[in-house]
Amino acid sequence: MNNLRILHDNAIDRAVLTASGQAGSLGPANMQSDERSAVFRAPGTYAGIDAVWPTQQSIACVALIFTNMTSSARMRVRGYAQPGDTVPVLDTGDFFPCPAAPHGSFPWGTMPLGWNAYHAGGVNTWARGGGAHGITWFSPVRVRRLFVQVAVTQSSGGYLEISRLVAGNYWSPQHNPDYGAGVTPVDTSEAYRTAAGQAKSNVGTKHKILDLNLGFMTEADRAYISRIVDERGTVKPVLASLYPENTNKLKEQAHMLYGRFVNLSAITAPSFSLYSTPLQIESI
Repeated sequence: MNNLRILHDNAIDRAVLTASGQAGSLGPANMQSDERSAVFRAPGTYAGIDAVWPTQQSIACVALIFTNMTSSARMRVRGYAQPGDTVPVLDTGDFFPCPAAPHGSFPWGTMPLGWNAYHAGGVNTWARGGGAHGITWFSPVRVRRLFVQVAVTQSSGGYLEISRLVAGNYWSPQHNPDYGAGVTPVDTSEAYRTAAGQAKSNVGTKHKILDLNLGFMTEADRAYISRIVDERGTVKPVLASLYPENTNKLKEQAHMLYGRFVNLSAITAPSFSLYSTPLQIESI
């Protein structure tokens, strides 16, 4: 099993983005914004997205954050050392970025066919827990151009929507977080009763919080997490995956989020040459 991965330096923020097409003013530049409601919308169910940099970037992950993709969506990522190259140094081939549970992973009939950990839906559903993330991990490559192809043939709206594009290298600790790490669903809705005693609710929004404790950090891990926390603070988001590339795709999906550190805690030294700190990340 792979250890926790945190992608804290999103190379897309430094890229020039173009797309094969866009609907109205909903262009690819919106995928560089952390405003969830700022979306890129393709005019149909397919989009080819180009990211180009003036210098080479180290890339080991590409993720689409908050999309209307279903479990049948397809994705392909190619990376080129130079923008004019025709032979890629990276080619993932076609794959399912947010796949359903594989056949046989649960007793027959336990899970509906095509079911994954997400509630498929467009931007109008994201405030109440809708939307899906798509991701691919690979060995680090240095590129100046990424070409990402996405197809959502079963989109109910007849188009593709993406809120955020993330690409870059990640940090992974030598020792995994302590037992007890998990994701908490948060619903800000408020329940109340009328004067007649009828139960009602003021509907709020939904988000998730990832709680974990890094209790056995080495000196190198301590230095790296200190830098991540110092650079991102409580303002700039990170991509965190507790079970990256897990064979149980639903487990990976349920424990991956794009969000900000909720609070900044001390890094303590409970024993010689080992360090500890809790992390709490709240999805955007």
